[in-house]
Amino acid sequence: MNFLRTRAEQLASFLRDSLRRGELKEPLPGIREWSARLGVGHVTLQQALRILEADRLLIVQSRRGVRLAAAPRAKPSAPRVKRVRWLYVGRRIQGRSIWMEVFAAISERLREFDIHFTDERCDARRLRAIQAAGEQPNEMLLLTDFREKEQRLFASFRRSALLIQLPAPGITLPYIWNDAEGALRHGIRELVGRGFTHLCLVSGRHADVTPTERLFLRVCAESAPPVLGELARLPFRLDPQQAAARRFAAHIHGRLGVLALFPISATMLISALLERGVKVPEQVEVVVINAMWHSVRVVPPPMFYPFPVEAFARVVVRAALEYFQRGAVPRLKKLIPLEVVRPRGASKN
Repeated sequence: MNFLRTRAEQLASFLRDSLRRGELKEPLPGIREWSARLGVGHVTLQQALRILEADRLLIVQSRRGVRLAAAPRAKPSAPRVKRVRWLYVGRRIQGRSIWMEVFAAISERLREFDIHFTDERCDARRLRAIQAAGEQPNEMLLLTDFREKEQRLFASFRRSALLIQLPAPGITLPYIWNDAEGALRHGIRELVGRGFTHLCLVSGRHADVTPTERLFLRVCAESAPPVLGELARLPFRLDPQQAAARRFAAHIHGRLGVLALFPISATMLISALLERGVKVPEQVEVVVINAMWHSVRVVPPPMFYPFPVEAFARVVVRAALEYFQRGAVPRLKKLIPLEVVRPRGASKN
């Protein structure tokens, strides 16, 4: 995946693949609804659509919306087409730019080997239907956002399924995930080394305390001397998140080290702090974990740990090639490290 491409070009590539797979059908959604589904801005989506229009794939008409340039023709699928299917549960993943880039990176690489890539959001009925059909010799499954009961439903798919998340207790399926907890530990050490004795983990809202939050509180309590650790949760949707970030900034007094987990917008959070007159990073320093490069375009730039998109794509493609050669997914138990990116001129602790 070429990081020099613009966001609009990356989105155009993602939509182009969706068109080729026949996943985009008329009537197409309006710009506002479509951009909300994809988790991108209106301008970015419009620029991507113009790119596809120049490729004669779409027709963009003012006030009349977007339509396909030509009705897609049904093509008989060749027998035993190699396919990697990414299954995920829940609504939030559709709007996460991280996964859009991961999907595009994997699809781009698999295409070189004539392996088709599709992604599908599933409800409980759909998952049961896929499980009942059993493992298919020409199909590899990637499973994301699966709760324990959903993982157990596919626990027998030992040859064809790869978890893109940590496994639930007792689940022996192979898995890969990013080492966000390792990045969190490192980020805490960095802030403590710079003299912060009060830290706050800012993440999205969840019903229960997450394992990452428990780890944060434990590491703070075990620091020598102990560090005061607290949790803050902001909404996932951007407009409510912006209002919540302003309220968060308004309650800050004294020095504070902040660790922000994606999908919290670092740009939004730092902008809210600056708007309140908080000195960044002298009074409040923000460290961002699992960020995308485009989400940290703010001055002053924070230290951050980008999501390892390319590393994810490489591991998945290697696993897919082995699956289609040997008939089984490799028994992976892999955490992909997150590399730290420091602001220019920043010193290491």
